[in-house]
Amino acid sequence: MAEALHGGRVHAAARELGLAPAAILDFSANLNPLGPPPGVFALLRQAGPELVCAYPDLEAPDLRATLGARHGVPAERLVLGAGGAALLFLALRALAPERVLVPRPCFREQPRAVAACGAQLREAPMPELRLDLDDLAGLLAGDARDPRPCDAVLLTNPHNPTGQLLPPGPLEAWIRAHPETAVVVDEAFMDYAPDQALPARILDRPRTVVLRSLTKFYAMPGLRVGYALADPATARRMEALQEGWPVGELELRAAQAALADPDHARRTLDACRRDAPAFVQGLRALGLRPLPSAGPFVLLPLPGSGTDLARSLRPRGILVRTCAEWPGLGDGYVRLALRGRPDWEPLFQGLADWLRTDYFINSCFISFI
Repeated sequence: MAEALHGGRVHAAARELGLAPAAILDFSANLNPLGPPPGVFALLRQAGPELVCAYPDLEAPDLRATLGARHGVPAERLVLGAGGAALLFLALRALAPERVLVPRPCFREQPRAVAACGAQLREAPMPELRLDLDDLAGLLAGDARDPRPCDAVLLTNPHNPTGQLLPPGPLEAWIRAHPETAVVVDEAFMDYAPDQALPARILDRPRTVVLRSLTKFYAMPGLRVGYALADPATARRMEALQEGWPVGELELRAAQAALADPDHARRTLDACRRDAPAFVQGLRALGLRPLPSAGPFVLLPLPGSGTDLARSLRPRGILVRTCAEWPGLGDGYVRLALRGRPDWEPLFQGLADWLRTDYFINSCFISFI
């Protein structure tokens, strides 16, 4: 079995196991447990030639107006793109940094984006998997190995994969305390903690970008669409560097349909606030210790190999996100997405069976719990 570098490889698993994709329980991709808003499915059912037989309307005035009103920013500070990862690459190309500080562990696309823009990556370790802004400030200035300062920093908030949330007040103050440093903050999961987002006034600061995804909270990763909020000069440069037709008309319309359903967003938040503690408690009942998380996922330390666990669950049609290839983690972790309650029992049973194998009977598992 080839190890997945990203989650959500449902189609490959379905082919391998001879199952329908709908039969796969995918805990590896952090998608809304409620699925997409009904309006997205209505759009797909009613889609006509205007979505296929004409070039996309990249001005997207309705979508830009909706996003501008949502964040309290003018349209010229919005950049649309084919998902958060594509916009991350674009933002770094526009900012053109020389040395970029990235907390570790980190989203896999961050080191790739740094390399793609020709910059040097400097990793900031997270002791005990907690990000401390004061420690980060010290590393910006350089260290004994490389005394040169970093001119950019990449952050994710809530952090992926730990789920740690940096409150907006201290984070904004930290950003403003480093005016010479370009800052990119990936808020891909901030829809799950909407009152903790950075305020729009941060975009008055030069060389500042906030990334947002519309694929995760609205559970439509097959429709690649996201957006960036940036200071005016950076937004203009991002637009100038972007390839032609980065977002299709179907994606633009789907984004508009998703954002037009505030009830779906409220139901999602209600469900996650209700179910996440129960999901964590179910893992703890097995003797495991999931990390606290503000996102729709938990990072789970294991008493053994995450790759081994994934292989044991896969024949049951259950996917988990392994961390062996995740910068700053390793094979002693998996990340689990929060799915609906009916899907938990097969996962918990699979975890329990794995924990009862001879490997753990003859190991120091007792000391772990």
